[in-house]
Amino acid sequence: MISASHVWRTIGVQARRAAAWPFRVAAARTTLTTLAKMDRRELADIGLNPSDVRDASALPLDRDPTELLARRARERREKTFRPTPCSQTGRAPPDGPDGRPGRDRPSPRSDAKVFDLVRIG
Repeated sequence: MISASHVWRTIGVQARRAAAWPFRVAAARTTLTTLAKMDRRELADIGLNPSDVRDASALPLDRDPTELLARRARERREKTFRPTPCSQTGRAPPDGPDGRPGRDRPSPRSDAKVFDLVRIG
């Protein structure tokens, strides 16, 4: 059985949430206005483009546009920094085109050899 205090607490939380809704919408629209004033380069710096801002501004008022913008920026970042698959194997190449290890792979030299080179040189 649900206690009366739990019911009143739930009603209070919902009432505060409903009362704060216009302020959340106003803050989101202010942020969208700021983003809309940015040029293409500034938006690219944060992983967005003008069509992302347009799409976010077309959302209904009860949806939070930051979720859409964050998801788009995350997808673009993952796509940009993900190694491209090899056309023959379908897997990421083990090394870069110049034969050096990729940025997420360790160097083939051990730390001991690097320290020996520093002491010698």
